[in-house]
Amino acid sequence: MPGSLKFIVVDDHSLITEALSALIRADSPSAEVYAANDVVSARRLLAEHGEEADLLILDLSMPGVVGTSLLEEFVKAHPSLKILVLSGLLDRRTVLGVLQKGAAGFVPKTLDAGLLTTAIHFVLKGGVYLPSRIIEESQRALFFDEASRSMREPAAAPQALTPRQMDVLRELAKGSPIKKICQTLGLSEGTVKTHVSAIYRALGARNRTEALIAAHRAGYDVRL
Repeated sequence: MPGSLKFIVVDDHSLITEALSALIRADSPSAEVYAANDVVSARRLLAEHGEEADLLILDLSMPGVVGTSLLEEFVKAHPSLKILVLSGLLDRRTVLGVLQKGAAGFVPKTLDAGLLTTAIHFVLKGGVYLPSRIIEESQRALFFDEASRSMREPAAAPQALTPRQMDVLRELAKGSPIKKICQTLGLSEGTVKTHVSAIYRALGARNRTEALIAAHRAGYDVRL
């Protein structure tokens, strides 16, 4: 993993957060890793580090959490944050559901360390990760088409994006967090957030993953 990255790891089992933290640090010794084992601690970490974090690895089934409610809460509070969901549930409905709610990837808890590292790298680069054991490569395009059709449909055709909004969209597609986009484009944080909100409105999207899928569907040159 390049550079000094910041990760937030949330799981109610300390053995899992410790193993994930060790895996991340082994791959990127300079990485900052913050771990939480309960919802209260997770919310505190997101409030402190959510804006500049590069990736949140989130257990889907935390005690006291119903369905995808915690994922939705974090996506709403930090719509540009990349979130990789961990779950013991492997059914198609669950996977499709977390993508619709804004996750940038889904991995089963049984995934081996090598593939988990691959998933982290892929999401950091702006990809939407699904392991082949969940969906065969030949079916990935159909899966994303289904995700796209299942999204909230915009009231009209997507509005044209301005050149600056396209710059921001391409940075989002690369997986860049807000602060990195500010540095790359020489814009203030408020301006970048305004552009992100405008992109979401134009594409009829509620979050980063929906925006990238909608942009892809609309023919914009962005990489999923």
